[in-house]
Amino acid sequence: MTELFPAYDATRARMLDIARSAGPDALTTMVPSCPDWSALQLITHCVSMPAALGAGDFPSGDTGNWIDKILNDRAGHSLDELDAEWIGANDTIAGMVNGGGAVLFDDLVVHEHDLRGALGVPDHSALDASIMVPSSLASCVAALETAGLGSIEVRSGSNVWRSHDAEPGWILEVSPWEAVRVLYSRRTADELHALGGSDNIEAYIAVLDAHLPLPTSSLGERSRFSLTFPTPRTKEDAHDRYTLG
Repeated sequence: MTELFPAYDATRARMLDIARSAGPDALTTMVPSCPDWSALQLITHCVSMPAALGAGDFPSGDTGNWIDKILNDRAGHSLDELDAEWIGANDTIAGMVNGGGAVLFDDLVVHEHDLRGALGVPDHSALDASIMVPSSLASCVAALETAGLGSIEVRSGSNVWRSHDAEPGWILEVSPWEAVRVLYSRRTADELHALGGSDNIEAYIAVLDAHLPLPTSSLGERSRFSLTFPTPRTKEDAHDRYTLG
């Protein structure tokens, strides 16, 4: 099993560097992909999950309510305070991400690029394709099999990744960065239609939407189908849901 903590640590360091470079005023910017949260709240969310778990605060019942609670528990914390708490959770983080809890790593990587989009500092190269594309595809396997669908196949240059051992029903010919944004529901249904690659695209869109509801307005991220700026979204469009494994 690949040890993910070094990659997690590098992702965290980039996010904190971005936040410090942006400055306190910029951290009040709302995040288009997570419209209930400012940039600082997004970072707080990333800190709060491993910190709470490490302190024995586990979700019971509605996971969404737990996520809101542990976020609100840290309201008003400075970036330096969050940084210290995050580092303090290293044992928990390493144990989870190296022990099968890759969802914590995936969540952080996706949120790094949510943060970059909100603060206007995109960097598509800041993503380890060899880890994140297979992991993003793996997150869809159970739902694809339940729906009786073929695999999702990502093709990027000479690299080919497939969600599971089944004939592909949806072929995505996109960059690794775009594949991760697609698979983690950062694209509207119209944008997914524009990608093509399947005769049964609606069924695949339904799988993504059930896992993490799709945005109703484009995030405006630079991609093969969008060169616009982010469109403001309402709280009703919020679509960040999590499953902790």
